[in-house]
Amino acid sequence: MITKKLMTALFTIILLLILSGCTTNEKKENTSNGDWLVNYLPVHFLGNGTDDFWIDYPVDHTNSSESFSHLSWVNDSLQEGCMLFVVHKTGCESCQPQADRAIKLAENFKDHIVFHDLDITLGGTIEKRAYDSYLYDPDGPPGYIALTGIFTLINNNGNIEFGWHSWEQDVSYNEMEGWLKDGIYYWYQNSGEI
Repeated sequence: MITKKLMTALFTIILLLILSGCTTNEKKENTSNGDWLVNYLPVHFLGNGTDDFWIDYPVDHTNSSESFSHLSWVNDSLQEGCMLFVVHKTGCESCQPQADRAIKLAENFKDHIVFHDLDITLGGTIEKRAYDSYLYDPDGPPGYIALTGIFTLINNNGNIEFGWHSWEQDVSYNEMEGWLKDGIYYWYQNSGEI
């Protein structure tokens, strides 16, 4: 009899704990779906400073304020979605952590972006694209690895243009994620105009 009462009490306590919220079934944010886009507000805007998306070379670049033509594979990628690339070399101790962060970011947002893993050691087209990517070096020569870039579509006074931002060497995952979310947001806002 006591065992039955003890079991009933134990069952009641467990049930109360579950229903009262002491345990949680809360889901973590799944960045690969588009739910976060519904009420998203970007934090990076069009400009020529270090905290902006650029349409020309940024203020710190040796060719500041000069316009240029984007690479054909960048143009093609932006027809499909916001684009992310990382230039690195497999086996490079200093650039591998940045490559790993960019690859993880690409995996987490794979439904919204086009990703180019430009590992120079692979040779061929990938190596050529990697070296060509230094067109997007944020401050001009010399170029350092890893080089990471995010590309999107930006509304510039009613004209839809390619906006981009890039970094050399290490960038934190959270910083890149913020930029990439902005890029995805802008791409969806403006892709109907291309």
